[in-house]
Amino acid sequence: MDLEVGQLVSSKAGRDAGAKYIVIKKLDDNCVLVADGKKRKISHAKKKNVKHLVAHRQIATDIAQTINEKRKLTNQQLRLTIAALNDGEEDREEGLSDNG
Repeated sequence: MDLEVGQLVSSKAGRDAGAKYIVIKKLDDNCVLVADGKKRKISHAKKKNVKHLVAHRQIATDIAQTINEKRKLTNQQLRLTIAALNDGEEDREEGLSDNG
């Protein structure tokens, strides 16, 4: 599964199961940094394995552009974007599920 900066994702399992995040940085092919602006602020983004995420088709182009241009991104922007993307959410792409 190939995730993009600014893409809406949600956690598959664990105590944050179902939580929606925005990808704020790709670390490598297997890991990304995600934040939601509430529980996971930008300053303390969570490192997640892409196998543990469900990728949604929505991409916040304004967030991606802000990150790529190295402009300041606020937690409020993330919260508002996630709320807006949630309203239009219908399609999603399942990640790899070889968790054993």
